Parts: sequence; C-alpha cells; structure tokens
Amino acid sequence: MTRLPALSALRLLLLSLSLLYSLCSVSAAQASEYRDLLNYRGTPSTMEQRDQQGNLTIPAVYMDLGAWHGFHLPDTPTYYGSFTGPLFIAQEYSLHLSDSLQKLQLISGETGQGVDLAKAERVEIYSEPWGLMQRFGFDELELETSLAYSDKRTAIISTKLTNLSDTPRAWRLSWSGSPFATHPKLAQYRLIDKRLLSERAVTWQFTPIDQTWQMQLDDASYRLQFEQAITISTQGSQGYRADSQMLTLAGGETVTLRAAQRYFHTQAEAKRAGELDWARVTEQLAVNQVRWHNRLDNLIRGGGLKTRRLAAKSMMTLLHNWRSPAGALLHDAVTPSVTYKWFNGVWAWDSWKQAVALAQFDVALAESNLLAMFDYQFDAKDPLRPEDAGNLPDAIFYNPDASRGGKGGNWNERNGKPPLAAWAVWQIYQQSQDKALITRLYPKLVAYHEWWYRNRDHNHNGLAEYGANRHPRHGEPGKPDREAVIEAAAWESGMDNAPRFDMNDQLQVLENYDAKGRLLGYSISQESVDLNSYLYAEKGYLAQMAEVLGLGSEAAVWREQAARLGERIRSEFFDAQSGFFYDKRLDGENSRLMLAEGKGVEGWLPLWAGAAKKAQAERMIARHLGPESFGTLIPFPTVSADNPAFAPRRYWRGPVWLDQALFGLQGVSRYGHDELARRFATRLVNEAEGVLGDGPIRENYDPLTGDGLHCTNFSWSASVLLLIYRSWLSTD
Repeated sequence: MTRLPALSALRLLLLSLSLLYSLCSVSAAQASEYRDLLNYRGTPSTMEQRDQQGNLTIPAVYMDLGAWHGFHLPDTPTYYGSFTGPLFIAQEYSLHLSDSLQKLQLISGETGQGVDLAKAERVEIYSEPWGLMQRFGFDELELETSLAYSDKRTAIISTKLTNLSDTPRAWRLSWSGSPFATHPKLAQYRLIDKRLLSERAVTWQFTPIDQTWQMQLDDASYRLQFEQAITISTQGSQGYRADSQMLTLAGGETVTLRAAQRYFHTQAEAKRAGELDWARVTEQLAVNQVRWHNRLDNLIRGGGLKTRRLAAKSMMTLLHNWRSPAGALLHDAVTPSVTYKWFNGVWAWDSWKQAVALAQFDVALAESNLLAMFDYQFDAKDPLRPEDAGNLPDAIFYNPDASRGGKGGNWNERNGKPPLAAWAVWQIYQQSQDKALITRLYPKLVAYHEWWYRNRDHNHNGLAEYGANRHPRHGEPGKPDREAVIEAAAWESGMDNAPRFDMNDQLQVLENYDAKGRLLGYSISQESVDLNSYLYAEKGYLAQMAEVLGLGSEAAVWREQAARLGERIRSEFFDAQSGFFYDKRLDGENSRLMLAEGKGVEGWLPLWAGAAKKAQAERMIARHLGPESFGTLIPFPTVSADNPAFAPRRYWRGPVWLDQALFGLQGVSRYGHDELARRFATRLVNEAEGVLGDGPIRENYDPLTGDGLHCTNFSWSASVLLLIYRSWLSTD
C-alpha cells in the first residue's frame, strides 16, 4: 500500500490545529456552502476555442496560487475521473494543451477490463474553493480524484482508491494523454518540439514561436510527474501511457497515488523551481487549504446563503485571474480575465479597484497587486519618457514592447489611467493598519498626483484634462495625429468609446510644453468632471497618509488644495437647470458645459468623492434616479437612458460597468441615502445575468435586460460585487 509522506510531529500538530480552527471558526468554512461557485465543466477539442467576443467557450478555469496553467471538470462520461485540459498561458494568451493530458482508466485486476465510471451508483463531480473533486462509488470500491495546487507552478492530482468490500480486491490505474498537435490558426506550427520520458515523468518541450497577436513561447515546457513507481511508455507521436503496478487492497484499505503537472515559461524558470519535493507536497496542500479557509473567514460577514456564495464566487474569480511573477511581471498581480483573449496583462486602474477588494481577504496580495504597477512608474531618468516622471503605464504584460527591448504588442504606454491609486492604498491601510505600504508608496503617489497638473493641465488653471503621452503613434511636435491622440485620451479616461469623446470639430488636441519648450504630452480640449473628482478625492487620501506619517504641514497643504478644487467642481461643472454634473469643453479662453452631449455616469463622481454640495446631491438623487435616467433595471448605465446616444449594449455608451455603479451607489449613500443605495445594490445583484448562479461574472451588463456582456470572469466586476456584498448585503 502506498502511504503519504510523513510530517514532523510538531508541524503536523500545528497544521492540524490550524485546520481545526479554520473548519470550526465560522460558517464560511463549511465546504458544502461553497461548492460549485463557478461552472468549470467542459472539454477542449482544439488549442483555442472562443466565442465571437473572444471568450473561451468553457465558462471557467480553475487556477490557484498565481499559476499560469489551469483545469476544468469533465462534462461527459468519457472523461470521468480525469480533469480536462490543461489550459496554459503562452506568455500573453490562454490556450489549451490537451483535451485531457492525464486521462484516467481504472482496470479490474480480476477481469482485466476497464471499469465504467459512468455506471457508479454514486457520482459526485464538484468544485470547492481549494480544488476540484470527483467521487465514484460502487458496491465494492470508491474512486476519488482531486486536484489542488501546492505551489505557483504545480498542480497535484491525487487518485484515491478504497476497497469497500470485506475481501482483498485488485485494480490497476492507467493514465494516458497527448498534447494537441497545432493551433487552429497556425497550421504550419507544431506545438511540441520534444517529448522526453524518464522513470516517473514525461516532459514536453514546446516549439518556440513569436506570433505577437496569437501565441508567444520561448523555451517553455510542461511536465507530468508521478510520485510512485510507474511504467511509462510512448503512445502516438507525442503522447504517453502510464500504468501503476497491480494494487491489491485488503477489505477497507485505501491507497492514494499522486501526480504533479507543472508548467514553466523558460528552462531558467524550471531550474529555479527545482525538483519537486514530494515530502513537502502534503504540507503545502494543507497550508493552502488553511489559507482558503482563512480567506473565507476574513471575507464573509453574514447575509443570506446566495449573497455569501456571491462573495466567495467574486473572490474565486479574482484568484483565478491571479498571476505570479513571470517575464516582465515582477510582483504577484491580478489580470482582468484569463478567459478573454486580450486580458492576460495588468492594467493600472483595474489594479487599483482589484486591490481594494483583495484587501478584504488577502492584504498581502492586495499590496503586491499595486506594486506590480509601481514597478514601472516612470522617473526623470527614464530613457524613453523622462517627461512623464510620476505617471505609470496603462498596461503591462509578460513582454514589454519593442521600445522597452521586448517583443510584446499589448504593453501600452500611450496614455495613463484615472488616479485611483491613493484610494486603493488607503483602503488597504484600513484593513491592515500597517503603515509600511504608505511609507513605501506615499512619495510615489505624490509624484503620480503632481504629474497630472504638470502634463495634463493645458491652461494651468488647476483643472486637469485627459490626454495622451508623447509617443510615435501620436505624431511629432507641432504635428499631432489628432485621431490617435483622442483615442488615447479616451483610453486614459477608462471610458473608451463614451459619447463625450466622440470626434467632432469642437474636440481639439492641445500640445503641452514645459518652460524649456519640451513637449510633455497632449490634452484634449475638455476638462472632465470625473478626473477632477478623482483628483479631489486623492488630495484627501494623501492628506490622511501624510498625517499617518507625521507630515502635518503636508497634510494641511493637501487639504487646502482639496478645498479649492472642491469649490471649482461645485461651481464650474454643475448645471443648475438640469441638476447634473458635466464635463466642460474648452474653446480658447472660453468653455461650456457639455449639456448637448447628454448625461453620463461620470456626473456621479462628485458625489462619490464628496465634492458636491448637499443641495446638488439631493437634486441629482431626486431627479436622475428614475428608470428613464440612471435608475434602469441595472442601475447607473454609463450613459443616461434619456441620452440620445444611449446604446445599452455598446461598451461605454450604455452598458453598466460595475465600478461606475459602485461609485454611484457610494455617492448616493454618502449623502444620506444608504437605504436607497441598498435597494439599488440588491436589484443589481438579483437582476444581472448569472451573478447569483454559477455563471461567469461579466465585464458589463445591459441596463435594460440585465444580460451579461463582453468579457467573462472579469476581475473588476468581481471586485465590485465583493464590495457591494460587504457594504450592503452582508446582513440578514
């Protein structure tokens, strides 16, 4: 009989006590409540199967500990006992390696025939936060397979066989699998360069490829390794078969065999990881399960079962999108979505929102999520853009772009993103009460804040504009590419195709120069109410951080600046007749409120930031939260339903983006209408497609029908749902 490696008595005791505490502490740790939060079922048939929007057709993929490979549950009896996939991220693109690389067959020692798991009297296939599980019960035996992660590069598949009869019985376990030969869009490419067999392992070395918009691999490899003695043989051109010895079990006896699946981007990465230490795997799995229980204990605060499951599902979505350091990513960070083709990178303002949610259950990961972006904050010595000292890239990926010496196409430094980093740092501090992060990031946050006024305040009047960085795509000094700059400015706002950024003769590109005549970048001729509200809020957060650090005089300066900016927001962005906040369009020395362009969700940001007068907020809440405006079925559409440009399914021209909905809800609550915010939050959760079930959390939602739109398994939507739970849904 095969036994698991023993732990030292002290370590085993500590683990047992920790597990006992977690399992008994609160109802959040009751595993049955948190089964099947997401639908992982599906079997890939090619390396890449996507819907028309670019999402993988299998709804969800299980990943943990920042791994770059993941798995699914079987959806047909053919794959029972096996885990389908794996999915692996080819640096920047999620692809499937196999239909099932470790397909299990249970063979009877008496007949030599395979046991049909579909004929089991009891079949259980389910997920828990800490792993995937399958259980098949017959009169004389029970077979259980489970998958969990032991480290950031290693998934452990355990196969447990129990003889339920009173007499000795014998079985053999056999596994087989083969990688897909090629990518459906790259017919001439062959994925596997070499298949290497050793005594207990199979290693596939991938063929390097550099298809910028499809697939990128250097000297990557995938390794399947067994703990126990096994007989391995080749099968087909790149496949294998692995057979256990005959396992003879006495009545009531159990045996467990384990295998590891490990994915490495480079041989150097594989060398750093070293050989798998099976003696530590049991401990690592136990520690990780304790970690999951502790996260649930930190997160769950009450509420009904459906809302508790929603909170846990939101956490799961974030952690499936977590990537550990690799390539140019130097810290652990959460990406927008592993299932959407273009979202295996790290975006600035996504990171700020995700960090606030992560801090509710994992402060260390929240901090790392911020640091991943600040690793690339520009400074005055930057060889490419010293003029942007203080700003950060829009998005970073495994590969930097060519200007940074890399080969990536998704890395973006054309623009920044809205200033929410100080908000994120302060929210993390509220959970940790540890000022180390503030000490580390306060100077960086100050530089980031000051950049906006140096590089995005064209007329130096204290009101900032969105714009674009100096970049080859944006033209040359004196000859800006108007279309490219406006595109980047809209990206900088985060609201890519919002009507307020529609190109017309009134929207101009403005070049920003320093006193020495150096081009700093570009502004568009529009002072945006959301941007200046973010900056108002940031001044308040910087003041509070300064006080924590004992910098009283700096705190006073920040508060004085905030007071002045708040008065400007109240007096210059609000239209008394319509009772709403708007952007301002600049025309030389003149400006106008953009009333003709209609109301957008950005108008609620002065309430979120606390910059609006009480009377202004009351008028907005009374007048603009009906179903004909922002009180749609899913509240706070990006464009008011009575705006002529309203298009409920066109990205930022109508769909509800949950971050903006959260800011709207928090603004309504801030001005004394928390019960109204609670009703809207409850309606959002109840009516948005799939939110309370096992469907993937979507990028945005149709405000009129609740249909989920665009990307699946979207991290900032998950972040918002988690924060909505904590704010309004965590009481019975």
